[in-house]
Amino acid sequence: MLPAIAVNLRLSALFESAGVDLTPNQLLCAMLIDESPDGRMSTGQIARQLSVSPPAATALVNRLVTAGLLARSRGEDRRVVWVSLTERGQAVVDGLRQGLATRISSVIGSMDRSAQEALVEALHQVAAFAHEIAAGDEPATGIPA
Repeated sequence: MLPAIAVNLRLSALFESAGVDLTPNQLLCAMLIDESPDGRMSTGQIARQLSVSPPAATALVNRLVTAGLLARSRGEDRRVVWVSLTERGQAVVDGLRQGLATRISSVIGSMDRSAQEALVEALHQVAAFAHEIAAGDEPATGIPA
């Protein structure tokens, strides 16, 4: 069911509407960095968050640096290289979020009140389910992990 939901959400079309020639993983990487507590991440953190290998994360970051969306800097510990958004990268992430908010508002706005409430409740349950899966717990719904 999850692949069908992802296809039907047409997230790739939304990513394309961001106006940049980037893959979904590249945009997700930029969004992860934007959401990080101090606005920066190491390549290793990016690899873990995206569930990709460290070399794949490095290649992803390299492409985003070349595109002018990310910048590298050294931390206090010279062995650590931090990656953060550039102004252009921030503009791309902001545009993507705005496009997503507009699309969601349009669809939800066309629903009647009871359908909106049912959707919100279902999304809360999906979020709780995803959290339990990520934590390695058995879902509260009784569905085997």
